[in-house]
Amino acid sequence: MKRNASGVIFQSFPKALEKAKADGLDYLAGFHDLEKVTNKDVTQLINHRVIGKDRPDRQHFLSFWEAEKAVDNFEILALTQGSSPTDNLEFLGEYHPQKGMKFVTDLAGLSHIELPKDFFKIGDKLTYKIEKDNPIDKKAVAVYKDRTKVGYIKQIHSRFFQDLKYPVSLTVKALDQNGRIKNVFILVEL
Repeated sequence: MKRNASGVIFQSFPKALEKAKADGLDYLAGFHDLEKVTNKDVTQLINHRVIGKDRPDRQHFLSFWEAEKAVDNFEILALTQGSSPTDNLEFLGEYHPQKGMKFVTDLAGLSHIELPKDFFKIGDKLTYKIEKDNPIDKKAVAVYKDRTKVGYIKQIHSRFFQDLKYPVSLTVKALDQNGRIKNVFILVEL
Protein backbone atom coordinates (compact mmCIF):
# COMPACT_ATOMS: atom_id res chain seq x y z
CA MET A 1 0.00 0.00 0.00
CA LYS A 2 1.12 3.51 -0.72
CA ARG A 3 -0.25 6.86 0.20
CA ASN A 4 -0.84 9.32 -2.64
CA ALA A 5 -2.86 12.51 -3.20
CA SER A 6 -6.15 10.58 -3.49
CA GLY A 7 -5.64 8.41 -0.40
CA VAL A 8 -4.13 4.94 -0.03
CA ILE A 9 -3.74 2.56 -2.97
CA PHE A 10 -3.05 -1.18 -2.87
CA GLN A 11 -0.53 -3.05 -4.99
CA SER A 12 0.65 -6.62 -4.49
CA PHE A 13 4.13 -7.91 -5.31
CA PRO A 14 4.05 -10.89 -7.72
CA LYS A 15 6.56 -13.11 -5.88
CA ALA A 16 4.99 -12.39 -2.48
CA LEU A 17 1.53 -13.01 -3.92
CA GLU A 18 2.63 -16.37 -5.35
CA LYS A 19 4.01 -17.39 -1.96
CA ALA A 20 0.87 -16.20 -0.15
CA LYS A 21 -1.32 -18.19 -2.55
CA ALA A 22 0.88 -21.27 -2.01
CA ASP A 23 0.39 -20.75 1.73
CA GLY A 24 -3.39 -20.72 1.26
CA LEU A 25 -4.39 -17.08 0.60
CA ASP A 26 -7.26 -17.06 -1.84
CA TYR A 27 -9.16 -13.93 -0.86
CA LEU A 28 -8.53 -10.68 0.92
CA ALA A 29 -11.68 -8.82 1.93
CA GLY A 30 -12.15 -5.73 -0.19
CA PHE A 31 -9.48 -6.64 -2.75
CA HIS A 32 -11.23 -8.61 -5.46
CA ASP A 33 -8.27 -8.96 -7.82
CA LEU A 34 -5.03 -9.23 -5.88
CA GLU A 35 -2.96 -9.16 -9.05
CA LYS A 36 -4.03 -5.65 -10.07
CA VAL A 37 -3.17 -2.30 -8.60
CA THR A 38 -6.23 -0.97 -6.82
CA ASN A 39 -6.26 2.70 -7.68
CA LYS A 40 -9.30 3.50 -5.59
CA ASP A 41 -8.75 4.79 -2.08
CA VAL A 42 -8.60 1.78 0.27
CA THR A 43 -8.43 3.84 3.48
CA GLN A 44 -11.78 2.50 4.71
CA LEU A 45 -10.57 -1.07 4.23
CA ILE A 46 -7.38 -0.54 6.22
CA ASN A 47 -9.30 1.20 9.00
CA HIS A 48 -10.80 -2.22 9.81
CA ARG A 49 -7.28 -3.51 10.58
CA VAL A 50 -6.59 -0.74 13.12
CA ILE A 51 -7.55 -1.07 16.78
CA GLY A 52 -10.69 0.92 17.54
CA LYS A 53 -10.52 4.22 19.43
CA ASP A 54 -13.14 2.92 21.86
CA ARG A 55 -11.11 -0.14 22.91
CA PRO A 56 -9.91 0.08 26.54
CA ASP A 57 -6.63 -1.62 25.59
CA ARG A 58 -5.88 0.74 22.68
CA GLN A 59 -3.20 2.76 24.50
CA HIS A 60 -1.43 -0.39 25.70
CA PHE A 61 -1.53 -1.85 22.17
CA LEU A 62 -0.18 1.34 20.57
CA SER A 63 2.51 1.61 23.24
CA PHE A 64 3.65 -1.97 22.61
CA TRP A 65 4.13 -1.21 18.90
CA GLU A 66 5.72 2.23 19.56
CA ALA A 67 2.78 3.79 17.72
CA GLU A 68 1.54 6.33 20.27
CA LYS A 69 2.67 9.25 18.10
CA ALA A 70 1.23 7.90 14.85
CA VAL A 71 -0.57 10.66 12.95
CA ASP A 72 -3.23 8.54 11.23
CA ASN A 73 -4.51 5.00 10.68
CA PHE A 74 -2.15 4.39 7.77
CA GLU A 75 0.83 5.01 10.05
CA ILE A 76 -0.75 2.91 12.83
CA LEU A 77 -1.26 0.09 10.33
CA ALA A 78 2.42 0.22 9.32
CA LEU A 79 3.73 0.37 12.89
CA THR A 80 1.45 -2.39 14.24
CA GLN A 81 1.82 -4.59 11.15
CA GLY A 82 -1.99 -4.73 11.01
CA SER A 83 -1.71 -7.25 13.80
CA SER A 84 -4.92 -9.14 14.55
CA PRO A 85 -5.51 -12.17 16.78
CA THR A 86 -7.91 -13.64 14.21
CA ASP A 87 -5.49 -14.14 11.30
CA ASN A 88 -1.81 -14.06 10.30
CA LEU A 89 -2.05 -11.37 7.63
CA GLU A 90 0.62 -8.69 7.96
CA PHE A 91 0.97 -5.18 6.63
CA LEU A 92 4.65 -4.34 6.97
CA GLY A 93 5.72 -0.72 6.77
CA GLU A 94 8.83 0.22 4.84
CA TYR A 95 10.84 2.51 7.08
CA HIS A 96 13.43 5.05 6.03
CA PRO A 97 16.12 5.72 8.63
CA GLN A 98 15.79 8.96 10.57
CA LYS A 99 17.73 9.73 13.70
CA GLY A 100 15.63 9.04 16.79
CA MET A 101 13.10 6.73 15.10
CA LYS A 102 12.04 3.39 16.53
CA PHE A 103 9.76 0.56 15.56
CA VAL A 104 8.94 -3.01 16.61
CA THR A 105 9.39 -6.03 14.40
CA ASP A 106 9.39 -9.74 15.11
CA LEU A 107 12.09 -12.22 14.17
CA ALA A 108 11.69 -14.29 11.04
CA GLY A 109 13.07 -17.82 10.80
CA LEU A 110 12.45 -18.93 14.40
CA SER A 111 10.75 -22.12 13.22
CA HIS A 112 14.07 -23.22 11.65
CA ILE A 113 16.14 -22.71 14.80
CA GLU A 114 16.02 -24.79 17.99
CA LEU A 115 16.50 -22.49 20.97
CA PRO A 116 15.79 -23.32 24.60
CA LYS A 117 12.67 -21.59 25.91
CA ASP A 118 14.67 -19.54 28.43
CA PHE A 119 17.21 -18.37 25.80
CA PHE A 120 15.81 -14.82 25.64
CA LYS A 121 14.94 -12.36 28.35
CA ILE A 122 13.09 -9.08 27.86
CA GLY A 123 15.71 -6.36 27.59
CA ASP A 124 18.38 -8.58 25.98
CA LYS A 125 20.60 -6.62 23.58
CA LEU A 126 21.00 -8.17 20.15
CA THR A 127 23.32 -7.50 17.24
CA TYR A 128 22.89 -7.84 13.50
CA LYS A 129 24.89 -8.56 10.39
CA ILE A 130 23.93 -7.94 6.77
CA GLU A 131 24.50 -11.18 4.85
CA LYS A 132 25.57 -9.93 1.42
CA ASP A 133 26.52 -13.50 0.48
CA ASN A 134 23.10 -14.93 1.42
CA PRO A 135 21.95 -16.97 -1.61
CA ILE A 136 18.27 -16.13 -1.07
CA ASP A 137 18.46 -12.43 -0.22
CA LYS A 138 21.57 -10.26 -0.66
CA LYS A 139 20.09 -7.76 1.81
CA ALA A 140 19.26 -10.35 4.49
CA VAL A 141 19.86 -9.13 8.04
CA ALA A 142 20.78 -11.90 10.47
CA VAL A 143 20.17 -11.26 14.18
CA TYR A 144 22.43 -12.58 16.93
CA LYS A 145 22.35 -12.95 20.68
CA ASP A 146 25.97 -13.05 21.69
CA ARG A 147 27.41 -15.29 18.93
CA THR A 148 24.28 -17.34 18.27
CA LYS A 149 22.22 -16.58 15.17
CA VAL A 150 18.62 -16.36 16.36
CA GLY A 151 16.77 -15.40 13.17
CA TYR A 152 16.39 -12.66 10.61
CA ILE A 153 14.84 -9.25 10.30
CA LYS A 154 11.76 -9.51 8.06
CA GLN A 155 12.61 -8.86 4.41
CA ILE A 156 10.77 -5.55 4.03
CA HIS A 157 12.26 -4.26 7.29
CA SER A 158 15.75 -5.40 6.28
CA ARG A 159 15.86 -2.52 3.78
CA PHE A 160 16.04 -0.17 6.78
CA PHE A 161 19.45 -1.59 7.75
CA GLN A 162 21.16 -0.98 4.41
CA ASP A 163 23.68 1.90 4.32
CA LEU A 164 22.83 3.28 7.77
CA LYS A 165 24.49 6.51 8.89
CA TYR A 166 23.61 6.09 12.58
CA PRO A 167 24.08 3.20 15.04
CA VAL A 168 21.10 0.90 15.54
CA SER A 169 20.10 -0.73 18.80
CA LEU A 170 18.15 -4.02 18.87
CA THR A 171 16.47 -4.99 22.14
CA VAL A 172 14.13 -7.89 22.97
CA LYS A 173 10.83 -6.15 23.77
CA ALA A 174 8.51 -9.14 24.26
CA LEU A 175 8.34 -12.90 23.93
CA ASP A 176 5.55 -15.22 22.84
CA GLN A 177 6.31 -18.66 24.20
CA ASN A 178 4.52 -21.64 25.57
CA GLY A 179 6.92 -24.52 25.95
CA ARG A 180 8.91 -23.18 22.98
CA ILE A 181 9.72 -19.76 21.62
CA LYS A 182 7.02 -18.85 19.10
CA ASN A 183 7.82 -15.18 18.56
CA VAL A 184 10.41 -12.63 19.61
CA PHE A 185 9.51 -8.97 19.27
CA ILE A 186 12.46 -6.65 18.73
CA LEU A 187 12.60 -2.92 19.41
CA VAL A 188 14.70 -1.28 16.69
CA GLU A 189 16.02 2.16 17.68
CA LEU A 190 18.10 4.52 15.62
